[in-house]
Amino acid sequence: MCVKYCLLLSTVFLIPEVVIRSSFAQFFAPSINSVPLPVGAGARALGQGGAFIAVADDATAASWNPGALTRLKRPEFSLAGSYLTGQQDFDSETTGSNWFTFDNESSSHGDLNYAGFAYPFRIFRKNFVAALNYQQKFDFHKDLDFSHSIRDLASPSLNFDEKIKFRSDGGIGALTPAISMMVTPKLSMGVAVNFYTDEFFGNYAWKNEVHVTGSGDLAGFPVTEDLVLKEKSENFRAINASIGLLYDVWEKGDKLLTFGAVYHTPYTAEYDQSMRQNGVGSFAGGFFPLDIPETRTHFEIDCPQSFGAGFGFRYNDSLSCSLDVTWTDWSDYQREDEDGNKTRPLGTDVSTSKRIGDTYAVRTGTEYLIFRDNVVIPARAGLFYEPRVSLDSPTDVYGFSVGSGISTKRVSFDGAYQFRWSTNGEGEDFQAAFEGMQFDIREHLFLASVSVCF
Repeated sequence: MCVKYCLLLSTVFLIPEVVIRSSFAQFFAPSINSVPLPVGAGARALGQGGAFIAVADDATAASWNPGALTRLKRPEFSLAGSYLTGQQDFDSETTGSNWFTFDNESSSHGDLNYAGFAYPFRIFRKNFVAALNYQQKFDFHKDLDFSHSIRDLASPSLNFDEKIKFRSDGGIGALTPAISMMVTPKLSMGVAVNFYTDEFFGNYAWKNEVHVTGSGDLAGFPVTEDLVLKEKSENFRAINASIGLLYDVWEKGDKLLTFGAVYHTPYTAEYDQSMRQNGVGSFAGGFFPLDIPETRTHFEIDCPQSFGAGFGFRYNDSLSCSLDVTWTDWSDYQREDEDGNKTRPLGTDVSTSKRIGDTYAVRTGTEYLIFRDNVVIPARAGLFYEPRVSLDSPTDVYGFSVGSGISTKRVSFDGAYQFRWSTNGEGEDFQAAFEGMQFDIREHLFLASVSVCF
């Protein structure tokens, strides 16, 4: 009987390690959300729903479409900050499956969104614009609290309840030099090279912390646990290119129809991940450690290519609108450890034979300029459908945005608000044991930016 007690006791204290290691070692953030949340650059673009490929005319064009940089006629410095608050509401009819119960979650944080400088110049009778930018590319902030219960009445009986708090924070940024050339009066082309790095103000890309507390009884004897697992991913590095063009399709008077296209090359990123666990457990009044020494692993992750295209239409000096479509190829999205083991960075050790569907995003926006003495006041609005990668089929995400600001001859201040929502998030993307659990997503994003022309 003593042996059976010991086996059951060891099972109890292995539960958090199994859950944590299988669930969250694979959690490639969020956002998202089990993959990183992509972040757009600049309040002007976000105010128009992100439909900016064919209308980009500020320094953030290096992010949206480097071919559009030639629209800048003077040197320009831009700076943008963001504040994101999000909430996940779990379906009460599904959260009880597999003994797991989830709390509704919310989190908020601010970040540097974008900083860049663009400089127009002329060589061999051709107009060029060179730019150097820093942009936050992906966001990893997430909170997740859930409970786990075991009820085994077979002798010796086991009753055990756990509370698990998961916290993730960090981000991936990119330092991006870019150059654009006006090939003809109607056609411009450009290229940007993205050097991906850890978060700008941190010494890591993202880090996760899981705090597990539990209590119960085994054959009538009290059992408790209190442990923390910390995981840090750092030294993130990757390089890819963005190649874009902008073409004036038709022009008559004030009216102008433009076409823009951009291709983002696939890339393989490398990073180092450290993991350690500290904790203590008790049984029948006796205490013992639940520590796991720190381990370090080197990973490579294959990230997808994407292609976007769109049209912009300027009806007159005041009114313009735009429409973009973007395809992202998730078929080769996989992670490989230093031993050559390959998995999908979703769920729990998902085989690369598991198909992941591509995503197609659609964005549309409009801008109306109100001219006053020495100032221009813009009014912007946009709608978008921006699905997120998920096991099997993508998670549908919808949203809208509004924005405004004020511009003088040399300085522009812009602000934007964006709301995103989804009603079919899948728990399986977090961990296999959460299959069948669904949740709703609501995110509020605020951006403010300033641009100075010289």
